[in-house]
Order: sequence, then C-alpha cells, then structure tokens
Amino acid sequence: MNPAPTATAQPAPRKVAIVGGGPTRVKAPFDDPSWEIWAFSSRRWRPPRVTRWFELHALTDLRQQLATRKPGRRTFPEYWRFLRSLACPVYMQRRHRAIPNSVRYPLATVLKGFGRCFTSTASYLIALAIAEGVQAIGLWGVNPKGSGEAPGEEDYSRQRAAIEYLLGVARQRGIEVVVPPGTSLRVPNRPRFVATPVLYAYDWRSPEAWWRDRVRVQWRLRRITRPATAPRPAVRVSNAGPRR
Repeated sequence: MNPAPTATAQPAPRKVAIVGGGPTRVKAPFDDPSWEIWAFSSRRWRPPRVTRWFELHALTDLRQQLATRKPGRRTFPEYWRFLRSLACPVYMQRRHRAIPNSVRYPLATVLKGFGRCFTSTASYLIALAIAEGVQAIGLWGVNPKGSGEAPGEEDYSRQRAAIEYLLGVARQRGIEVVVPPGTSLRVPNRPRFVATPVLYAYDWRSPEAWWRDRVRVQWRLRRITRPATAPRPAVRVSNAGPRR
C-alpha cells in the first residue's frame, strides 16, 4: 500500500502593522508575534518590538526639522543615536555608513507600481507592504488630520488622500485592512489615484515641499529677530604721499 500523503504545512500569512507616532500607537499588536511591526516617528518613544524602522527624510531636511525642540520629539542628535542603536533594518533614502542596519528604500519599485502619490511616510510603508504581497495591513498611530480637526497640532490633512487611496488598492487586491476604532481614515471601495507634484521627503529641495513650511517660517523669524551687527569704525585713508 502506498503511504498516505502528508499534509504540507501552509506558510503563515504575513501581517504588517504600520505604527506611527499618533496616540493609537500604544494599541498596536506588539504582543502578537504574527504581526510584523513597521514603525516610524521622531517621538521620544521606543516601541516594545520593531521589525523594520523607516526614516525617509534626507538628513539635511531631518536635521533642520529637528533643530528646534518640540514637546515629545527627539532632537536630531538624540534621534540619530536612536537610529544607530536599532538592531532591525532601517529604511532610508540611501545607505549610511553611520547607521549599520540602514537599507535603501526601493523608491523606483513603488513609483512604478503606484505612481507619484506619496505624501507621507505612512504611504511609502503601505505601498511597500502591498508590493511585498502581505496578507494583512494595519495602521496604528496614523490618523492625519487638519489643524482645524486637531487644534494645536500641525496640519497633516495633505497626507490623507494618498493613504486612503493605497488602503483602497490593498483591499482591492484581497489584502485585509485593519484600522483601529477612533481613526477617521476611510478605506474606499473604488480608490481614486491622486497625484502629487512633490514626493514627500524625497523632493525636499522643492519650493513646493509643504512639509518644510515650519522650517521656512523659523528661518524668516530668525532673520527678523537677529540683532543688527554694529557698524565697523571707518578707516581713514590718506591720499598724501610719503613725507620726504
């Protein structure tokens, strides 16, 4: 008799939790090892567990944005030390020798697959998860709101359209999308592509790089408040020739 065929173990579905710096980050499934944790944020907060970290701002842009202290945020030196300490892959615009685990983010791949829609770090993570063929994507600590919706906070409303578009694409492709209660994001049944003239983080030199508005305001204020330098005393120059 032929032996009964043995059942082939099916690989566990890949589930990716995208974790930003918003309040719902603490509800992310850190205790569930079936979820990969893809995180990003300059907040003074270290996730209990992280599979991949993402810092997609160019270093000059990042240094300028973290030049002034903001409540709950790391300064640039603090954040740089944190990136260096991470044992997981750190996705950046390019590899950095000073960050041992830095990995170049595959920008060309996601642009080819999804177009120029990227207006936030979260949108890059969603696109990469879709491109890698995961079975579930969840968002925690990601809930971009306008300044009118969240008084006292920065305006993140420009980031919403691309995130919702990509979540809709994910659902269309059969990927389970998990959004925690209290999040205002909507997952459209018919996602509508929204192009952006500037790629978030990558096109930071562009005058249309809206995420740098606060940096530009700070520069203008410094120029206005900078004390005028005292004029140097005039040096008299004689036209008379040497005495004989």
